[in-house]
Amino acid sequence: RQARRFVDYLLTENSPAVEALARDMLELKRQANQCTSCYRFFIKSNGAAELVCNTCTNKNRDHSLLMVVEKDKDLEVVERSGYYGGLFFVLGGLLPILEESPAEKIRSRELVRRLEESESKVKVKEVIIALSANNEGDNTSDYLNQLLTPFKATGLKVTVLGRGLSTGTELEYSDEETIKNALKNRA
Repeated sequence: RQARRFVDYLLTENSPAVEALARDMLELKRQANQCTSCYRFFIKSNGAAELVCNTCTNKNRDHSLLMVVEKDKDLEVVERSGYYGGLFFVLGGLLPILEESPAEKIRSRELVRRLEESESKVKVKEVIIALSANNEGDNTSDYLNQLLTPFKATGLKVTVLGRGLSTGTELEYSDEETIKNALKNRA
């Protein structure tokens, strides 16, 4: 319905306004980049050669903590809580219960590669799985726990957010206090 309303708006708007919107969208597409480390979208600052966002290069963040989230919006919600100071990894989706090829649906290979690369840099000591508290989030969490089993043998701690989040809740709609409590009570 929302898409239909947007199309109706564009059809009734005057041509200069629609053309300006189209130019702005193209400019955003040109400026936006995806971080090669965490996979979030960001606007690259002028002169920056590497496609790594400011969060991943921030020396003041705890590089031994890695939070796995579904999408950029979830990352932003956690950041707004002001309670988490580690790094992020955007998974890019969740796994349906009967998914036959999970590696094609989410960035699981990229997550493994990120953890392997951390062995030679600042080693990741804890991965916090911060996914929506619903069936797909739980299924994805179970899959990631199995995927990360070899890393657990080397001392990696894998935790999930505490159930301060209601079942069926989308992470992006959670308030800062709920995120704070879920992080504090993770298991």
